[in-house]
Amino acid sequence: MELNPEDKYLLFKAQMDADRKALDAQKASQDVQRLSLEMEYRYGLLAEGTTIDPRTATIRNSIGARSLNGRVPTDTLLMAINGTG
Repeated sequence: MELNPEDKYLLFKAQMDADRKALDAQKASQDVQRLSLEMEYRYGLLAEGTTIDPRTATIRNSIGARSLNGRVPTDTLLMAINGTG
């Protein structure tokens, strides 16, 4: 059985609409991440190793949870400088 041209059009259109909504959702997610990063920077949370949970709007300590991309946390550097580590 073959779909008629109008049904094929409606099917393709629905798929394109779904793809567009998926891209919109991805963009919204990136916007939330970007805003969180800006707020973490503004409130000095990045140096402390803490982050903002966008769902609960709470500040959480996440040194263990967030990848530091090979960098040493600030408190570790300060301990090394002061000789207390």
